[in-house]
Amino acid sequence: MYRRRHRILICLTVLFFVLPACALAGQQPKVHVDVAGACAGDTVSGRVKVRAPIGTRFTVRLQRRDAGSRWLSTTRSRRFKSTAVVRGYTFRFDVSGLSAFAYRLAVDRVNHRRIVSRAIPAASCAPGLQVPEAPAALLLPLSLLGVASLLLVRKRAAR
Repeated sequence: MYRRRHRILICLTVLFFVLPACALAGQQPKVHVDVAGACAGDTVSGRVKVRAPIGTRFTVRLQRRDAGSRWLSTTRSRRFKSTAVVRGYTFRFDVSGLSAFAYRLAVDRVNHRRIVSRAIPAASCAPGLQVPEAPAALLLPLSLLGVASLLLVRKRAAR
């Protein structure tokens, strides 16, 4: 009977110290980064989803690739600090001055491996959706001509 109580006491003591340690280990936020990008017109836009402790610093860089070459970083980059444990950040980069075969976004964090998006073909950077409209220089004279004709027809009908 004494041995049984002793074993139960040891088990409870171990559980008392092990369970809180496991719970604390599970609460430690692990850093997870997901990056995706797309292109429309002269703009590469991207979204970075981050799960990290508040205040963690990140850098998003635009990379380009010419046909048959390796990925090269451009001078375009944005830095940000995580402001919530889980959050998404959006970015836009102007690529009008660049000529490349493809683009991608890379997320860097000090002393950690780089996370990159899928390649964005430069061919997908077609001009954005544009709605053609008539120039004001043409509409104004036509509208004045229409109003003048209506007034003239009305004046003749009154006679």
